Amino acid sequence: MNTSETKSANIDIIDAKILALLSKDARLSRAELARQVGLSAPSVADRVHRMEDIGVITGYTATINPAALGYGLTLLIRARPIPGEMGNLISAIQDTPQIVRCDRVSGEDCFVARAHVRDVAEMEAVIDRLLPFGATHSSIVQSSPVPARLIPLSD
Repeated sequence: MNTSETKSANIDIIDAKILALLSKDARLSRAELARQVGLSAPSVADRVHRMEDIGVITGYTATINPAALGYGLTLLIRARPIPGEMGNLISAIQDTPQIVRCDRVSGEDCFVARAHVRDVAEMEAVIDRLLPFGATHSSIVQSSPVPARLIPLSD
């Protein structure tokens, strides 16, 4: 999200509890959310809809384990385009299905992408798709001691 798109939403302690619960299990029913935060289901539904409308909640998803599907290696690929190849590098990143996330970053490299591959041969193929358009530096993720988590919701 660009800083120009960033807005500060006013959320209270109940909203923060709802967000924490949904971040752990997005399948919780409104009735169960209501029970856990001490409100009625319609009140919780209104709060959830409001947070969706203002862009605090942007979607609901299942968390998938790539290794369970045969994608045993996770890569971080830093990429810097060759002059004049920015658009082509972005297209190559977008068109590579093994790349599941990519952020444009400040610093020496322009992009940091996360990819899941089955083996080193597939890793090489993914990197080779990007090389005509820029320099890459890649690392294999050994572990993730801090898994994806909710940001702090109170000061």
